[in-house]
Amino acid sequence: MGATTATGDRMDGTALTRADLPPVLVVGLGLIGGSVALDLRAAGATVRGVSRSETAVRRALEIGAIERGGTSLADEAPHAGVILVAAPVRTSIRLLSEAAASAPPGAVITDACSSKREVVAAMDRLPPTIRAVGGHPMAGKESSGIEAAEAGLFKGATWVLSESVRTDDEARRVGELLAEMCGAVPLWTDATEHDEAVAAISHLPLLTAAALVLAAEDSGSELMWRLAAGGFRDATRLAAGDEWMGSDLLLTNSHPLSEAHARFTARLEELAAAASAADEAALFRLLRRAAERRRSMYGWEQPR
Repeated sequence: MGATTATGDRMDGTALTRADLPPVLVVGLGLIGGSVALDLRAAGATVRGVSRSETAVRRALEIGAIERGGTSLADEAPHAGVILVAAPVRTSIRLLSEAAASAPPGAVITDACSSKREVVAAMDRLPPTIRAVGGHPMAGKESSGIEAAEAGLFKGATWVLSESVRTDDEARRVGELLAEMCGAVPLWTDATEHDEAVAAISHLPLLTAAALVLAAEDSGSELMWRLAAGGFRDATRLAAGDEWMGSDLLLTNSHPLSEAHARFTARLEELAAAASAADEAALFRLLRRAAERRRSMYGWEQPR
């Protein structure tokens, strides 16, 4: 990765470029890891892969997401200058220390987890010979696994980066380069602020999508499922995601999620109370406020 000083600055004073990027090891070849690997390969990076599934490794090789790979992190990590861990949060926390134990000195370790505080705290505990920076590409879909990997998945998306005590200038630039090579826009954000934000706009929607499906199921009405159309499909899309990944991210961001849930419940009760009381003015005011915010973000989308 080029000679650096003790503080991580490059000896020649130049900024790290794509051409300088050392081999990247993607740990976890599912939807996110596979998609990152495809984009990095397309951008000219050398990419290796690790998965506990031999089938996933073979498929990643077949689709050109990686050039080499295997099922042993200890075997692959010594050959990488950048290691991106793309696994559920609690698994990623364990893999961070395993990667650091086998990575060459000066390697940069990053992640793709959708909660950041616990991950960054784990990075803080890594050996001082390792650089580390938290990451979260803000894109995905409900399907999972290497078969769902998609080149261009992150195009135009925000790629959150969060500093740890192991983040130096070179780690910062590596984090930004990975985002840029995947077509994403890097955004530096404090880990705590990130988790508070995603609790409201990512984790709470998962919670409510699952609750909507379960509430409909609890009704016992078969007619309900026959009538379910676009509105129900759109509102519950997140409930179709990987349940292991979903439970993991909810458990690792439980306090901010609890606060977001309290705000949501208060608004839900306010809307329901206005409808129950036939308070048309209050109901209209709340719905208009929500509609205007939604349209300002995404434009006008005709409900299906």
